[in-house]
Amino acid sequence: MSSAGSPASAGHSTFGGMFGTGAVGGGRAGTSGTSGTSGTSGTGGKGSVPNAWSCARSVYGDGKCDCGCGAMDPDCTQGDLKHCDVCNDVGGCNRTECPGTINPKDITSCNPAPAGWTCSAFAYGDGKTCDCGCGIKDKDCPDDKLSSCQNCLTSGSCGNGACPSSIAPSDTTRCETPARWTCDTALYGNGTCDCGCGAKDIDCPDSTAAACQWCGYSSCAHSDCSLIDSTDNAFCTVPPYDWTCSARLYRDGTQCDCGCGALDPDCESVDVGACDKCDAIGSCSAQPCPGLINPTWNAACSQPPPPTGWTCPPENYGDGYACDCGCGVRDVDCRTNQLLECVQCNTCGGNCQVAVDPADTTKCLPPPSGWTCSAQAYNDGSCDCGCGIPDVACAGAKLLSDCGNFPVEGCSGGNPSHIDPQHNERCSIGVPTGWTCDRTYFDDGLCDCGCGATDRDCASAKRSACAKCDDAGSCSTAKCPGTILVDDNAHCGN
Repeated sequence: MSSAGSPASAGHSTFGGMFGTGAVGGGRAGTSGTSGTSGTSGTGGKGSVPNAWSCARSVYGDGKCDCGCGAMDPDCTQGDLKHCDVCNDVGGCNRTECPGTINPKDITSCNPAPAGWTCSAFAYGDGKTCDCGCGIKDKDCPDDKLSSCQNCLTSGSCGNGACPSSIAPSDTTRCETPARWTCDTALYGNGTCDCGCGAKDIDCPDSTAAACQWCGYSSCAHSDCSLIDSTDNAFCTVPPYDWTCSARLYRDGTQCDCGCGALDPDCESVDVGACDKCDAIGSCSAQPCPGLINPTWNAACSQPPPPTGWTCPPENYGDGYACDCGCGVRDVDCRTNQLLECVQCNTCGGNCQVAVDPADTTKCLPPPSGWTCSAQAYNDGSCDCGCGIPDVACAGAKLLSDCGNFPVEGCSGGNPSHIDPQHNERCSIGVPTGWTCDRTYFDDGLCDCGCGATDRDCASAKRSACAKCDDAGSCSTAKCPGTILVDDNAHCGN
């Protein structure tokens, strides 16, 4: 009974016969009572399938030498490339007929793709397709011509769509978009005719607006294809949404206007050398060409570092947006040195027409006589109190409740409770003139000594009242009692 259909018949073991009855047993189990071939296969032929085997388990030890499967097939008795029967198993490293890319020195693997290859290793030298945009030339490509490219969408390729896509005509290993292309680079050569992008899309059959399939947000049409020029679909009949100069300057056929947020079609190139005018109203450059125009993209500007002597925030200098005044040095964003040019003057208080020196807009006008706080605090937009005279920013409001700020250098020492409730420019309790310690320490709840004047927090002028004797600015550098005088805790003795 065991000679016909028994798993143990004519076999070497019941283990081999048992696993030869399913899909993993080599595909020949159950014929004439054999398991595998003549009962010699366990799980698929010569013993169990190795963990490194990447192809179908059914082809392991099936009588054919399968190569490129991560482990040696027991059918490959010679172990060399010329004896490989199958080189393109599913799960293997090669996709074409033998020899494909099988490594002749190790037929379980494939030759690695050369350094610089960015696409799938399967694609390199697969014997089928010339893959382009992969960093280096595919050896399947007969030449360097764009017309030879067959696949520009291989995983890892820089191409955006079917060939020719965005593959560079002069170098099919890389991609490029036209210099004047202003839309998302992923749109060029993606299979759709994109319009209003500053240059004709390779996907467009011609230059007419009728050919347009898409006019996205990054185009001058901003999703409205009706704005595309009927005879030149690279441009719009109106300025792009990001054009910042006068609309009449855009594509006027007269001059190349630069720094206007978008490329002017009148410019022969995108470089600053093409510019005719760089300081039109609305341009990011307030100076004549080359001004601040970006050397390689003349629609925008390059921000320079601030010069020595600049006292305003460094990011404000030459930012292309506002003329900053009162900054010690003239801002390159200022077209002239006239007061009317000034847009920002935060170091002068914020109200340029009142606070900036009209004779020298790099300086602030000094505050009126009697102002005891910093010049920057005067008329800075916040009602500063305790500064000797009313702040213009208080707009005539005199009460303590109207105050917005209490400058430390003022009579209050930064303490709102020191301000006169009815006259906020004054103090009802002021920091003494001779006070040498931190002004905020006066009347803060701690008796500070050696500060040139008696602290209001001290119960008496005697040394025994002192809580702190070694503040910065104190005449004593040691902890209490330090060198504080016994009967005069504002001063020190030897």
